[in-house]
Amino acid sequence: MVVYSTYPEFEYEYANVHEPETPRPRDQKLTIALGKRKIDGAPVTTITGFKGKRMDLIHLEEALSGVCRTSGSTRMYDIVLDRNVRKRAYVYLRNQGFGVQFAAS
Repeated sequence: MVVYSTYPEFEYEYANVHEPETPRPRDQKLTIALGKRKIDGAPVTTITGFKGKRMDLIHLEEALSGVCRTSGSTRMYDIVLDRNVRKRAYVYLRNQGFGVQFAAS
């Protein structure tokens, strides 16, 4: 919600948001799952469990998109990649030092 103010020292709320520091990759436990899009039922790979700054999540998603040769996006603190690329994502994340596991089916 945007509020108009004539007060010269007014600051928007989002300017004061403090994100937590991103822990080292070995201190994070990520989960890789396979799902389907609601629109057309196409398979998507979802990576959950990331903790840290939003920009670090976006950089990780861009790197995964390049390695997996697919498009991706971020939703809240999850990474969503098109197609079933669980194995490629697993190998890349393990090589980067993340703790990774596959979701129970």
